[in-house]
Amino acid sequence: MINSLRFKNIKLFLILLVHLFTYSCNEAPNTTNFNFNGDQAFKEIRELIKFSPRDAGTKNGHLAAYHIAEKLKKIGLKVIIDEFIDNTPVGSKKMINILGYLPGKSDKWIILGSHFDTMPGIPNFKGANDSGSSTGVLIEMARLLNNYELNHGLIFAFFDGEEGIANYIPGDGLHGSRRFAKQIYKSGNKNKYIAMILLDMIGDKDLTYTIPSNSDKYLKEILIESSKKLNIRNLIELLDDIVIIDDHVPFSNIGIPSIDIIDFKYGSTKDKNDYWHTEKDSLINISSNSLRITAELTLEMLNHLDVF
Repeated sequence: MINSLRFKNIKLFLILLVHLFTYSCNEAPNTTNFNFNGDQAFKEIRELIKFSPRDAGTKNGHLAAYHIAEKLKKIGLKVIIDEFIDNTPVGSKKMINILGYLPGKSDKWIILGSHFDTMPGIPNFKGANDSGSSTGVLIEMARLLNNYELNHGLIFAFFDGEEGIANYIPGDGLHGSRRFAKQIYKSGNKNKYIAMILLDMIGDKDLTYTIPSNSDKYLKEILIESSKKLNIRNLIELLDDIVIIDDHVPFSNIGIPSIDIIDFKYGSTKDKNDYWHTEKDSLINISSNSLRITAELTLEMLNHLDVF
C-alpha cells in the first residue's frame, strides 16, 4: 500500500513536471528577453546599401526589392512581391512592394512598415539611415519573431517610392504605401488591421525619436508607456504642432491607427538634421545600439497590442 501510494505520487509529480515544461516553452515571451541582434541588423543594412542609389523605378531599386524578398523567404515568411506601375512627375515607373506575412492565432494584423528606396539626385548617396536602418531592423525582427507563436499576425511591409521623384509635388512620394493602403481599403477587410507602426530614420548614433502630431493618439500613449518600461523615455520627443508626411499617412487616411517612429534630428549636432538626404547618410553615422533600442521599443509596443 505504501509503495503503491509512493508510485502514484511519483507518477503525478512527473505529469505535473511535463505540463510545467510544456507551458514554459509555449508561454508568451518576455519582451525584455528577446535578445534582438543589433549587429545582425547593421549587417542587413550593409548588404542593402550595396544597391545604391536605389531610387524608385530603377534597376538598383528593383534589385533591392528582390534582395529583401529573398531574405524574408529564407527566414520562412510568406512573401508577396507586388510589382506595379505608378505615375510620377517624370512619367510612369515600375515599383515593387515587398510584403512578408507572419500569421497569428487571430485573423487580425499589425503592419510594421519601412521604405527601402532612396531620394533621387543626391551624389554618392547610400541612405544607410534613410531607408537602410528601418529595413535592417524589420528584417532582423522578422527573423526573431518567426520563432514565436503570435496572437495576432504581423505584416512586414517594405515600401517602394516613399521618396518624391520631384521634391514631393502633389501626388508624388508615398507610392508604395498608398498602393498597399488602397488594396486594404478595396478588400473590405480594413477592420482586421489593428495598427500600422512605421519605422523611419531610426539608426542615428545620437538617437531621439521625434513623433509627429499626425500619429495616432492611442499608439503614442503605448509608445510612451513602452519607453518608460525600457527606461528610454528621455529619447521620445512628441511634436505636438508638427506634421510629417510619411508612409503612415495613407493608412491613417483609411482609418487604421498609425504612428511614425522617426528621428528627424539626424545631423552633426543634436538639434540639426544636416545629414538627411546627403552623402553623410552613411554607415559611419548610424549604430547597432540605436537599431537594438528601436527594435526593443517596437517589440514592447507589440506586447501592449497583445501580439505576445
